Parts: sequence; structure tokens; C-alpha cells
Amino acid sequence: MKRFIATLAIAASVLGAAPVLAETAPPNPVETAEAKSTLTIANAMITYGRANGDALAMLAGVQMMVKAANGTSIESAGKPLDLGAVLDEAVALAPDDPLIVARADVLRDEAETVTRGVCYWEYWCDYYGYCEYWYVCY
Repeated sequence: MKRFIATLAIAASVLGAAPVLAETAPPNPVETAEAKSTLTIANAMITYGRANGDALAMLAGVQMMVKAANGTSIESAGKPLDLGAVLDEAVALAPDDPLIVARADVLRDEAETVTRGVCYWEYWCDYYGYCEYWYVCY
């Protein structure tokens, strides 16, 4: 009787996990490489915008991140990257420019719809200071 119950339990767990495993298709390596390079450039643009007080560069970086993330979140050290805070910084750099404020509002709506799914982008740095984006699935 114990063998029968154990067999049923194993069969149920294997058959129950099959639909979950079927839903996560392996990522396309070309699209992953393109998104990784886009996120790296976007991060550089946001850093440039912060360093030089360029709100337009920061907005362009956020727009690139939203497009490259494709509905998933972008994380750094296990925490989602707050694109809204980056947009707030950009608006603070040019509060009198109505075009910057309007574009930030449009991007804010797009950035807030990004949620963490089965796969997401992680910004990871090693001990030598080399940082890059990794596409992580769990």
C-alpha cells in the first residue's frame, strides 16, 4: 500500500510540473544578446545624464530599458530597478521644459507596467568591478 501511495505521489508531482516546465521556453540567444547590449547602453546613457545634467539622455536610457526588458523587470542586487526614480531625477534637471515633463509621464506609465515574471534582467557586478546584465530565469 505504501508503494502504491508513493507511486501516485510521484506521478502527480511529475505530471503536475509538466505544464509549468512547458511554459518556459528557452530564450532566443540573439534576442538575449541584443537586449543585453541595449541595457548596457541604456545604463551608460543614464549614468551620462546624471554626470552631465542631461535630462534627455536619462529619458532615452529609460525608454531603451523599458523596450529591452520586454515586460520583465530589471533588477540590481535582488531589488527591482526603480525607473520612476530615474524619471524623477530627469524631471528635476529640467522642470521648466514641458516636453521633458510630458515624455517622463508617458515613460512612467510604461515603466510601471513592467513586472517580475519567471525571467528578468539582473545587473550583476563581480569583485573586480566588471558589471553586466544577466538574463535570469527561475
